[in-house]
Amino acid sequence: MDFDMKLVCVEISVLVFLCLLDISQLMTLEPSFDSPMANVTVKEMATAILPCSVKFLGRHEVVWTDQWSTLLTYEDRRIIDDERLSVERPFTKDWNLHIRNVKYKDQGLYNCQINTNPVKIKTVNLKVQVPAKILNNQSNEILVAREGDTITLMCNVSGIPMPTVTWFRLTTNEKGEEKKSEFCPGTNKVGISGEVLIIHNISRHCGDTYECNAFNGVPPPVNKLMKVSVEFPPEIELPNKRMGQDIGKETILECIITANPQAIGIWRKDGTEMKTLSGKFRVELYREEEYSVTLSLRIMYIEQEDYGHYTCEASNKLGMDSGSMELYDYSDYRRPRTTTPPPTRAPLPRTTPYPPRHNPYQQPHNTYVFTPRPNLEKGDRVRFEHNRPKYRPNHRPAAIDQQPEDGRSVSSNTESGASALDPAQWLRVLLLATVPVVLSRNVFIPGYCHILHCNDL
Repeated sequence: MDFDMKLVCVEISVLVFLCLLDISQLMTLEPSFDSPMANVTVKEMATAILPCSVKFLGRHEVVWTDQWSTLLTYEDRRIIDDERLSVERPFTKDWNLHIRNVKYKDQGLYNCQINTNPVKIKTVNLKVQVPAKILNNQSNEILVAREGDTITLMCNVSGIPMPTVTWFRLTTNEKGEEKKSEFCPGTNKVGISGEVLIIHNISRHCGDTYECNAFNGVPPPVNKLMKVSVEFPPEIELPNKRMGQDIGKETILECIITANPQAIGIWRKDGTEMKTLSGKFRVELYREEEYSVTLSLRIMYIEQEDYGHYTCEASNKLGMDSGSMELYDYSDYRRPRTTTPPPTRAPLPRTTPYPPRHNPYQQPHNTYVFTPRPNLEKGDRVRFEHNRPKYRPNHRPAAIDQQPEDGRSVSSNTESGASALDPAQWLRVLLLATVPVVLSRNVFIPGYCHILHCNDL
């Protein structure tokens, strides 16, 4: 019994010794941080949590200072007059510094210190990111230019890091329909990234709404719309230059006016402006496209004095334009046309019959008078005036007046021993005095001569 009691006392003594040994060792351990340095990145206006976890703090104390060694907190109490700062301790070893609604000026180095000898410091690098922001006072919202000018769109932005600006051109009209333009390329994304967009030689097809989009990786991205209005003088288009209608019918004259700013359009007839003053005439305006309108003149019932020329005029501050059309009586084209037959000519009495054509040697002594025309060429058809003397049957040409090339007058006949000429030959002789051509034998036809072969002499 006594032995057992002695054994229990020895065990208790050993346990007490070991406990005292552990406590002494704990009293001699130095405080330490979980990590010597930390980086914290936070978005502007959010809450920044700067971590500081200390092991074996013991009787030592923890303070927070900024990069200018300004004391911010002591233990868990705030020292400076900034209600955004506080020390939060979710666990016993944690001494985290919280900065609410952090600003860009709060960015920098913060130190968590333990008053050991020497002082132990943990540095936390706070980085504050600023979302992209468009400076409205330095950016265009509405820009008006004339056709052919060079315009500059500016979209000044700020942010940390520096945002990237991308330009877009909205391709939908007022009805939400997609627009396509071959005259102004880049109907979606326009140009390259940058705060300035320059459009050279702008046309009416480039007048639209442009959007600049700025983003630096910090959500949300921001954008801004800019309206570009391109002004140009009026242009008139008449779908019909002439229009026919019957008397008593109704008709509509149309004129398409394209202009920016909107032009003032009127109809005139013989210099008099047509107005909606009576029930006979009515001037109406219809919207067509972004810059186009249709100006119509409705005539309820047409009278004879309404036919004539009508002029559509349009003008704005940049100029004017006009176009004319004709309204005519369409019934004139449906009336039957009366044609007078040409007068008939009585045939001339034939006193002398023509000789047979198959035998040219039985032809009478005929004379063919030919008047040449300029530029006579091979294959042309010419006319001979035929003077017929009294017909003598079976009579060969006795004598033909010839005009040789040397200009001498020659007279030949068959009775004096001169041989009679071939018809093609004496025809050639007669022609020498009027036109320098040589005809073949087969062209001797009374009244007409078809030149088959023609050579200049």
